[in-house]
Amino acid sequence: MTREAVVEAIRNASRITAICHENPDADTLGSALALRIAAERLGKRAEVVAADPVPPSLAQLTGAADVRTTPQLEPDLAIVVDGPLSRTGAVVTQAADWLARARIVNIDHHVSNDGGEASVAWIDPGAAATCEMVALLIPELGVEIDVEIATVLTAGIVQDTHTFSHPNATPRTLRVAADLLAAGAPLSAIHRSIYADKPFGTLALWGRIMGGIEQRHDGRIVHAAMTTSMLADTGTAPIASEGLIDLLASTRTADITVLFKEVDATHVRTSVRTSARADAVAITSAFGGGGHARAAGCAIDAPLVEAMATLLVECERELDRADARGR
Repeated sequence: MTREAVVEAIRNASRITAICHENPDADTLGSALALRIAAERLGKRAEVVAADPVPPSLAQLTGAADVRTTPQLEPDLAIVVDGPLSRTGAVVTQAADWLARARIVNIDHHVSNDGGEASVAWIDPGAAATCEMVALLIPELGVEIDVEIATVLTAGIVQDTHTFSHPNATPRTLRVAADLLAAGAPLSAIHRSIYADKPFGTLALWGRIMGGIEQRHDGRIVHAAMTTSMLADTGTAPIASEGLIDLLASTRTADITVLFKEVDATHVRTSVRTSARADAVAITSAFGGGGHARAAGCAIDAPLVEAMATLLVECERELDRADARGR
């Protein structure tokens, strides 16, 4: 479907619930907050829902303090942003009855999302961030993008492009960002909040993780792991690992970089980054995950050692496939 179908759905709704994916980052949160602001300026009731807490680096965004863990408005229009409904964590199970009575709209830029769970879906893999898409959507609703909206949207674009350094940043991304900066978004402050202002505990955690960094397949695969004991020892929460994958991915020889994050004794989350020689989605889809060709993730129901062994074998298979294709 198209952006126009999403515009029509929003215009016809009285109550709008914007739902983030689990472990919200700046893109899902920025998109949801912007939609809430726009909806309220259209005279509608609106809320933002996220199953997991807002990261400290994003706590200063307008509306972040009001994010709810479950929907509280009567079901009307539910807009799932930056991922499919299945990625909303506890929301999809705890609010199942509520969701069954709502009309689901999905706005996302992940190529692995087919939008099949929604009655209206706008999926644009050419967008660097869902916030880029929302920045194009809001003016079509007749809402002006001011400094509040521009700031939350810029945060998402900054995080998903690593401040325009990733190859997903296109000329359209830069034009959208330029318009957001012209509206007053503080680019430097946003970049620093997301990438530079790290608490000591976060740096201590990163040091522990980096101390265990390993490589295989002649250095083409680089990987590291975060354990629950590391979190306990450094007094940090799992969100403190956000951003570390980008540091790991800066390894010169790596075509595949993986960060394993132990959730508990039988559950592991992974973040995967690849060069142009490998497909991150091909790796993570084998475990029910998804994302982009260069950046994807998945969850594995297994102990850390077993999860690492299984996924790293899949990484080697992907490199073998890539070599066979002459990539």
